[in-house]
Amino acid sequence: MVKKYVFGNPVHTEAVVEEFPVCQEKIEELTFDKDNQSFVYKMTDKTKVYGLGEANRGINKRGFRYVSYCTDEPCHSEEKESLYGAHNFILIDDGNKKFGMFIDNPGSVTFDIGFEKRNQIVITPKYMDMCVYMIYGEQLKDIVKRFRQLIGRSYIPPKWAFGFGQSRWSYETAEKVNEVIDGYLDNDMLISSVYMDIDYMEDYKDFTVSKERFPEFKKYVKEVRDKGIRLVPIIDAGVKIEPGYSVYEEGVENDYFVKDVDGNDYVTAVWPGLTHFPDFLNWEAREWFGNYYKVLLNDGIEGFWNDMNEPAIFYSQNKVDEIKEQIIQMDENTEDEKILDLRWQFNELANNPQDYAAMYHNMDGKLINHDKVHNLYGYNMTRA
Repeated sequence: MVKKYVFGNPVHTEAVVEEFPVCQEKIEELTFDKDNQSFVYKMTDKTKVYGLGEANRGINKRGFRYVSYCTDEPCHSEEKESLYGAHNFILIDDGNKKFGMFIDNPGSVTFDIGFEKRNQIVITPKYMDMCVYMIYGEQLKDIVKRFRQLIGRSYIPPKWAFGFGQSRWSYETAEKVNEVIDGYLDNDMLISSVYMDIDYMEDYKDFTVSKERFPEFKKYVKEVRDKGIRLVPIIDAGVKIEPGYSVYEEGVENDYFVKDVDGNDYVTAVWPGLTHFPDFLNWEAREWFGNYYKVLLNDGIEGFWNDMNEPAIFYSQNKVDEIKEQIIQMDENTEDEKILDLRWQFNELANNPQDYAAMYHNMDGKLINHDKVHNLYGYNMTRA
């Protein structure tokens, strides 16, 4: 059984593929803390909590706090609250009672699962606009199966994708890739794919291949394929700002990039230098960007590695301009505190929350702040 509850004015995420009537009564299992705008569930000492997908810690999530906010976090240390994925489904087992809860909210959601108070789950969305689905069943597997039906079943990957894939930054040339493949084959080890990081590209530009490092790319892809191995090239979310580069020029011409508050294409920096982000929440931009994959499909590529789509930001032009202005105004009388403050500003350039809050999307003709839909970005890149 599934019950749907609606709060505020939810964004239509398309995460749920079924239609349900909206329940008007309160959620039986939860109390609502109006002061903190949080949902609270009282656990017993025997309660086990599972879920949250790509998250830290063990299978039972009790005893820690998790923040569902897709984050480019290369240091996977134990205290990190957010990683790359956002999976707002938890499964609660109190022994006799079992249920699942799906928070359909694309903004930041904090799950305190017995961290601050040992026997409490406290769920705090940054924005209260959302749908909550309560899923009930006799057994945990029944609840999970019903959840899978709720969100739609995954596609079945090709058989080779279940094999071993070798990935490491970076194999800069075809010769380097060959060394890796030969190492496996010479040692009679199975390998199905080699992932190609950003160095296969020309100046880190999406849908390009370096003619110097990977000459006759189509022929090379076939040579590797004849050994039973697929090459899986990376595609990054950031599009290099460069006149003459078709992806950049078409994106600007058709308003396919994420905007700032004034309606200008938002400027960030990642691997290619200054970049724009495609507005993957705009279906027209998705169709445009998605069609570019044909460039590599036509070369025989059968799979892709979409990356940097949390989205990852090394810095924004706005933030750098602010710091530059502060430096220009410095002289020999500048206080040490101001210099130290600059240091922290530099440290906080990457993935700065203020940068995300300054970005805007076009969703079905409506302008929406990125921070409210942050966790949809990478999903919609893959959807493209």
